[in-house]
Amino acid sequence: MNAKAKEILLDGAVGVGIGCAIIIPGISGGTIALITGVFKRIVDAVDDLLSKRFLKNLLILLPFGIGAILAVAGLLFPIKLAFEHCMLALTILFAAFMVGSVPQLYESSMKGKKINAVNIVGLIIGFLVVVAFGVLSIVVNLDKTVLKMFDENPFYLYPLIFAVGMISSMGLIVPGFSGSMLLMVLGFYDKVLALVLKIPEQPGLSILRLLIFALGVAVGFILFSKLMKYMFEKHEQTTRCVVLGFLVGSIIAIFINSNMFNYFEHTGVTQLDIILSPIFGIVGLAISLLIYFYMKKHPSEEENA
Repeated sequence: MNAKAKEILLDGAVGVGIGCAIIIPGISGGTIALITGVFKRIVDAVDDLLSKRFLKNLLILLPFGIGAILAVAGLLFPIKLAFEHCMLALTILFAAFMVGSVPQLYESSMKGKKINAVNIVGLIIGFLVVVAFGVLSIVVNLDKTVLKMFDENPFYLYPLIFAVGMISSMGLIVPGFSGSMLLMVLGFYDKVLALVLKIPEQPGLSILRLLIFALGVAVGFILFSKLMKYMFEKHEQTTRCVVLGFLVGSIIAIFINSNMFNYFEHTGVTQLDIILSPIFGIVGLAISLLIYFYMKKHPSEEENA
């Protein structure tokens, strides 16, 4: 096997890891890219995509995209099933992933660095924004509201799906930020997953909605790549503080949202929740801490730059 073929296969394997992060709330695709040393290569390729080097950049991104699609397809049904029968246990797993990610983001944003008022304000704003989303979702019962929109199919659903796709793309670019977690808080996560499973029943409508969501992800991916490149070049520490605030706020918001409240109201804590919650919590925390210690012991060239 030549070096180029090996690189393509490795990029595809990294894409699988990023795909797992896309569909699993609490894990950031940006973090996976950072760990594996491909973060800058992906961001630079996306940033330069709409240029004369379009084909070259597209070929760089293609293995990552194929790997991510395969991972999402493989995890789609198991996660949908788990959401229906042990949502609390699954949420604890997601929260554990996020708890284990805090040390990494804390060290990169605050430890050993001079903190100013702007950094603190950024941290607080990041925290409050995510928690506010969770609380707001309960106040207006976003879970039921979104479900009703998907059933009634009003015209404004499609701009919303596009916007939600854009928001979720942040998880591909922002290390430590989980786009799927925010989708869960907003009440769109399980509905978007269900679209794939509904293709045999409603092919036209489901594919249309998925295409609009994918378009939103693609547009958001390009825009947020450019934004993150600028922010990390000009305001790196403040940006990292905002992301840390997002992450800490997410640990609270993943439990305080309309999805969780409706689950407790209609299903309650199941036997599977009781059995799996402590196991999932330990496993999620262990995996995220292993990633943290690996990154600490083997910092990528991007982090040292």
